[in-house]
Amino acid sequence: MSTLPTSATSDAQQQNSHLAASGPAAPATPAPLTPQDVLADGQEQAEFNGVLVRKGSIAAFIGNAKALENLEPGTSEHEAVAQQIRDLKPALDALELFDVVEIRNPDVAALLASGPR
Repeated sequence: MSTLPTSATSDAQQQNSHLAASGPAAPATPAPLTPQDVLADGQEQAEFNGVLVRKGSIAAFIGNAKALENLEPGTSEHEAVAQQIRDLKPALDALELFDVVEIRNPDVAALLASGPR
């Protein structure tokens, strides 16, 4: 399932589509994606698999996961970061991040497993 917003297609993808339509029936080779294929310059968010996802969601998740390693469990700081990780989970699921990335930090994995997918 493609997570690319329907409005975001690159020139290369359009060219591949054009070539496939006019040439013999050969399997289409997907064009590499660039960040601007996913979100155009100036675009702050897009819908992926029915979920509105803000730009920076993956970077925020990584930053929070790394911060969690340095926080004492049970503190308000730890809980705030843990909650942010839980809040980001629907966006990360919509992006299908966990279909290609395995979380190695057991505390972060437990936080992600505790919510609905």
